[in-house]
Amino acid sequence: MFAHRFGSVVVLLSIALLAQAAAKVPQVDGDGFKKELAKRKGKVVVVNLWATWCAPCRAEFPALVKLYNTYRNRGVDVLVISVDDVADEAKVAQFLQQQKAKMPAFIKKPGDSEKFINAVDRDWRGAIPYTIVYDRNGKPFARMLGDHTFAEFEATVKKALAKRK
Repeated sequence: MFAHRFGSVVVLLSIALLAQAAAKVPQVDGDGFKKELAKRKGKVVVVNLWATWCAPCRAEFPALVKLYNTYRNRGVDVLVISVDDVADEAKVAQFLQQQKAKMPAFIKKPGDSEKFINAVDRDWRGAIPYTIVYDRNGKPFARMLGDHTFAEFEATVKKALAKRK
């Protein structure tokens, strides 16, 4: 009986530790963002900036998940970057898990927000949700402020894919 209880405790602790490890959302700053974008050269890249406390961000998130699932093997990548405080990392991870979000996800590293904003898009003023679509050369193709539908995202992505290099 002790061995059975002990085994159950070990299994439960292992599950808890795995869930905690899965809850890690990597932090990214301006330089890190530039590296992430550079790794994806040759693809259309959709970058969405959002937060768990932003109702329009939460409303459009399922469309981003669908976009990623639909286009991930068709020359498109979707990155989501939370601008939540890093102290809320667990909340961000929980939201991503609830949304079944498999796309690359990051949380903005604390620090120079202006440098981060300029790295993402010099025209961005910090309002969210904000989506920028980069062409295959890593150049801004489209900017989308506010929440959008899957159809709106898809139409923009199709135009970016149709653009000649």
